[in-house]
Amino acid sequence: MRKLTLILLVFLTLLFNQACEEDLPIPSCEESIQGLHLNEYKILGSHNSYRLKTPDVIMELMRSQSQLLPEWFDPGAWDYSHESIRDQLENYGIRSLELDVYRDPEGGLFYNRMAYALLGMDVASYEPALKESGLKVLHFPDLDFMTHYLTFKDALRDIKSWSSANPNHLPITILVEAKEDSPDLIVPGMGLTSTIPFRLDAVEEIEDEISEVFDGDMDHIIRPDDVRKAFPSLRVAVMCNAWPTIEESRGKLIFVLMASEVVRFNYVKDHPSLWGRNMFVFAEEWQDEAAFIKIDEPIGNFNEIRDYVNQGFIVRTQADANTVEARFGNFYRRDRAMESGAQIICTDYYLPDPRSTYSPEWSNYFVDFESGRIALVNHLNAPSIDDQCEIGE
Repeated sequence: MRKLTLILLVFLTLLFNQACEEDLPIPSCEESIQGLHLNEYKILGSHNSYRLKTPDVIMELMRSQSQLLPEWFDPGAWDYSHESIRDQLENYGIRSLELDVYRDPEGGLFYNRMAYALLGMDVASYEPALKESGLKVLHFPDLDFMTHYLTFKDALRDIKSWSSANPNHLPITILVEAKEDSPDLIVPGMGLTSTIPFRLDAVEEIEDEISEVFDGDMDHIIRPDDVRKAFPSLRVAVMCNAWPTIEESRGKLIFVLMASEVVRFNYVKDHPSLWGRNMFVFAEEWQDEAAFIKIDEPIGNFNEIRDYVNQGFIVRTQADANTVEARFGNFYRRDRAMESGAQIICTDYYLPDPRSTYSPEWSNYFVDFESGRIALVNHLNAPSIDDQCEIGE
């Protein structure tokens, strides 16, 4: 009798639960999407987003004088260009940008492009902004300096302006690389520029310029404090899925510092778990400040990326590198990046290289999401959402 009663209770419980589930309203696509956390969807990013192609005369100089360059130095890796950042945001759905910044505390360090001296040409840039003090945006001094923005503050102002005019956009992640490449060290004795390292507290220059541009509007930025909240560390917070939701994050920007271990240490010290800081950092998984992890190569590190995503971290990887995929039409690295679960997939080719229409040296390789979507639900770690639900803006 007791056994029969128990079976009847189990049956009634299952029946009751099923009835309750049937009565629960099914969330709309909009509700489902708005509730996604920042680590539960995937976006496309551009690599060296500010960059314009190296001047042809300098490219030819490097190729003709390759014996002067280190063996690892391949000028062909620089043979690409980007649309304006506004176009990337507006027309190509890019939601992660990368800005390389060099120190220029006195101004004028990059006013002359010294590679032109090797060609007997005028070295002056005639750009007044390059005489001003402050961080400059470029890829490599003297040789690869063409850029949509000369100064970091100009780039930030333009991104901020676009963001303010499009207040419902998905949060834009801005990777800020503290660059220290010095042409004079790589090709010594040629009179090329010697850059200034980010020693000691010099990384504060990046922090200060962000604060200056966003003065009075810091709510425009998602900062580490907004994620960590009352958790004992930023790492614990993200492993407990404390990332803000899309609904809480639309119209905002996220800054992530890319830097050497020494520069990163100087940025984090005295700011445990990045307390009070404007930027996240690319960290190691075990560090208290870990939230974003950079793993450029997604093929050999495929399982590692998936493990970090499942733990709650946001991983940035690269679908292509050094123009290789675009030249040979190899989509395998791109596909593995897509399948890895990495939330930020960077590329130099959100549209095919224009030379692919007439040159056999270039393929129609490019990176986008299915059906031209701006973002995809990350099925590796996100709640189950109907595939018909699209993440907009």
